[in-house]
Amino acid sequence: MQAPTELHPALWAAWDFAETVRGELLQAIRPVTPVQWTFRPAAGAWCIGEVMDHLLRAEIGTSKMVRKLIRGDYAAQAVPNGATLHTMDLDRYPYGRLDAPRDLIPASVRERVEVEQELDSAHRRFRSELAKFQGADPEALRSPDPATGVWYTLGGWVKLQVWHEAHHLAQIRGILVSPGVPR
Repeated sequence: MQAPTELHPALWAAWDFAETVRGELLQAIRPVTPVQWTFRPAAGAWCIGEVMDHLLRAEIGTSKMVRKLIRGDYAAQAVPNGATLHTMDLDRYPYGRLDAPRDLIPASVRERVEVEQELDSAHRRFRSELAKFQGADPEALRSPDPATGVWYTLGGWVKLQVWHEAHHLAQIRGILVSPGVPR
């Protein structure tokens, strides 16, 4: 049986937002030169190539969370009293400066074209995972973020992914205008 390709109508707005931010991200990195790709604006700071590797790892992780949610891995878990729960109404990145979880720390700086291809593949996989949801209400599916303990609905996970990418898009834009960036 072929997997469904259509998204639940309630997820379309969040996915459209994801597509917009992804377009802006790609537009921002395409003119980046190899020397800018590896430029560090400060000691210990990530270069653009590392930020992009981090974003790739994050989208793969979010896609896995979506898969687990849809197949029911968290169905027996209730949101604890007093826990933060983000829905598809999430309107900003919910974290301040936060150390990346171990699995999301960049492994290496790879060529931009290679990262773009993998990012495209991960994005298509994420979309495919979302399309598997055939329930009545995507907001009824809920799971905690393993890194923070904050809870998200299925739509909330999509919005977290988008806001996380937008957060790092701003970081990339900042790197490109930072003092000393190669021209």
